[in-house]
Amino acid sequence: MSKKPVVHMIGQAHLDPVWLWPWTEGRAATLATCRVAIDLLKEYPDFQFTRGEAHIYRWVEAEDPETWAEIQRFIAEGRWHVVNGMVIQPDMNLPQGESFVRQALLGKGYFWEKLGVDVRVAYCVDSFGHAGTLPQILHKCGFDYYVFMRPGPHEKDLPSQVFWWQSPDGSRILTYRIPGSYETGRLVDYGPHIGQALAGMPHELGETMCFFGVGDHGGGPTREQIEQLRMLARQREDIDLRFSHPEAYFNAIAPQAFNLPVVQDELQYHAVGCYSVNSQLKRMHRQAEGALLRAERLACLAALWADKPIPLAELNQMWWTLLFNQFHDTLGGSCIKPAEDEAIMAMGQVILGARELIDDAARAIAAKIDTHGPGSGVIVFNPFPHPWRQYIEYEPWTEWQSWEVGKWGLVDDTGEPVPYQLLEPDAAINTTDTGITRLLFPVDLPPLGYRLYRVAPGLPRRQLSNRLTAIPDMLENEHWQLRVDKTSGVITSCVDQATGVELVGSEGWNQALVLRDESDTWSHGVARYDEVIGQFKATSVKVCDQGALQVSLLIERVYAGCTWLQQLILRRGDSAILLRNWLLWQGRWQLLKLAFQVATDQPRSFHDVPFGWLERPCDGQEVPTQMWMDVTGPLYRNANAEQSNIQVGLAVLNDGKYGCDMRHNVIRLTILRSPPYAYDKVHPFGSKCRYDWVDQGFQEFNLVLLPHLGDWRESDLIVRARALNLPPMLVTTHAHPGKLRPVETMARLTTRELELTALKPAQDGTGFVVRIADKHGRGGSGQLIWQGQSFDITLAPFEVATWRLDRISEDWRLVPCDMLERPLSSQ
Repeated sequence: MSKKPVVHMIGQAHLDPVWLWPWTEGRAATLATCRVAIDLLKEYPDFQFTRGEAHIYRWVEAEDPETWAEIQRFIAEGRWHVVNGMVIQPDMNLPQGESFVRQALLGKGYFWEKLGVDVRVAYCVDSFGHAGTLPQILHKCGFDYYVFMRPGPHEKDLPSQVFWWQSPDGSRILTYRIPGSYETGRLVDYGPHIGQALAGMPHELGETMCFFGVGDHGGGPTREQIEQLRMLARQREDIDLRFSHPEAYFNAIAPQAFNLPVVQDELQYHAVGCYSVNSQLKRMHRQAEGALLRAERLACLAALWADKPIPLAELNQMWWTLLFNQFHDTLGGSCIKPAEDEAIMAMGQVILGARELIDDAARAIAAKIDTHGPGSGVIVFNPFPHPWRQYIEYEPWTEWQSWEVGKWGLVDDTGEPVPYQLLEPDAAINTTDTGITRLLFPVDLPPLGYRLYRVAPGLPRRQLSNRLTAIPDMLENEHWQLRVDKTSGVITSCVDQATGVELVGSEGWNQALVLRDESDTWSHGVARYDEVIGQFKATSVKVCDQGALQVSLLIERVYAGCTWLQQLILRRGDSAILLRNWLLWQGRWQLLKLAFQVATDQPRSFHDVPFGWLERPCDGQEVPTQMWMDVTGPLYRNANAEQSNIQVGLAVLNDGKYGCDMRHNVIRLTILRSPPYAYDKVHPFGSKCRYDWVDQGFQEFNLVLLPHLGDWRESDLIVRARALNLPPMLVTTHAHPGKLRPVETMARLTTRELELTALKPAQDGTGFVVRIADKHGRGGSGQLIWQGQSFDITLAPFEVATWRLDRISEDWRLVPCDMLERPLSSQ
């Protein structure tokens, strides 16, 4: 190296907009921090300042025009630098892939519109780990570089301070791990801090970054720090110390970066407790994501079928609210209780607002459908571009009559009777003659479309006479025979009816394990949870439903004053096992897991991650997951000869859980953790008179157990996981004429290897955007059939691709674009 090493001193102000304070305090700190930075930029002509997060800038723009104008001026002068073109620094594990796209779509869009800046540096320095699929998302959102800090060197060994981070599809992004810390408090002696940066610098590059400034509650660099660094720059003849910014560093090393090492892995693990703490917030987060994605799809259908204007502004505002509350401390559950409670309220606003848009769109379409005929109709919408043949539950209005007394019937759009089963309704007002009816019935929905079903007195009925099997310790349908231990509530057997293969290991499924967890809110320093201190026991196992379409057991369980009610459900013709849960918890310093041992001694585990899946070791490490996890392997070696080559597996699907571990052949889904709110172990416990404890009280959630023989990719695992979280939409309608048929489809994907992740209005208000992902890591080819027009689609393994759909005269044009909806041909 012929020149002196260059140390790029990055002056920045890490600001948690919400954490140990509410967002209102974070907003106040935002203005104070920006004003201080402006004063320093005026005082020191060589000083450079770095600041990210679009939501922070929105606060300044809305409240302080003078400060906003100063920021614009310093950006134009090249001294104020915008990084992290996202709405916020989100949790980088828990949001869906679509949420990460929207973080950049709205964040970068805001910076371009308001400040004329195309942000190239993604910057999530405080987030608690980073999903292995992120490089593709970041690259296709127009980022060239990534800066992070966690996990640190004690948590994740990396080959270099700066490296190429590669996702499973092959996308790469030049990535830098901050040495030491981004936050230096009131530090004045910067010699050792700079030494850390130099120690990790690749010799062949001769450049490194060193971050400084007061952080967490904002603040930024101080005059003392700037003066100290200016003095060091004069004194140190061995280095070139300069005020700089991340993009300048990356631009400087880019010509020599091609030989840097490649990391093909997720960047984990830090603060593993954050995957599971605050169950209510996490479930509502999942529901909010799903509600917005469905609202977008219905809005597009309503625009095309009913000429209904798309509520783009309302959708965008809901996304802004959701994305702000994906802040890593918020979604990670590590804020104070008042801040977490407000986030739950905000998620509720998003869910309700999105459902209102769904209902508006669905009713606009329903008004155009020919629904003439007796009684009332229910129109069922399928949000997926493949046929959907499953069960739904629906409560029709029967004018206070009981279903049987009024001789009501259920038919499809052709008038054919549909089999049904009566279930307990939500209301507790039924008598023999009056009340509200709840129907369970199978639907056959066209791809990305709808079908009309009708209820009325006197309609023909189709009731199946042969019931499924249900006794207090056994359920049975065409696929499985399940046995339940009446003393524990554990599923002790799941036998495949076709082959006689037993899929359950000796420890069973549905073990409710209580573990000691005296770690702090983040679980700092913890990799796994090992100490089981008890189990829930069953006080009652009884038959709840016994019919031709559904059988179920109601399992009542208790532990140390806590109660857990579960409904275990099998349905006719369905290979899925439903497990509904109502839990009342009051434990402290404890963690709760549901465990499922699979009958294999050579397990492999697979996990849902943003826009893809990853295989991970079965070593007990607590890991983040999303909608599903799976264990698959060859049947136990002691199986008989006919079964010796059979692969067995179990997938556990969820509607709002994010943490789990795989201990050899045992899936252990983390249900909750109960530390104090925002408690860090560096502070002695007991220093307060009173603590707020997380996950106290009632919660409910749903699981789907999907046993399978053979490779999980040959099952409908992913389809079922998506449907659990983005269920079909129902709207009740009266009889009226209309131009639309009682059954219709808008679009269809012809291959099971690909999945639709988004159908949305284009951000510029013209046309639509579709995003399609490879589903199984094998790539795939097929057609997208859109309003009868066919487009060839081919994706490589793990690829995610985006297109714009624009109408040209009477035809549609499919234009490839990046995730920011910019045509690829124009880049």
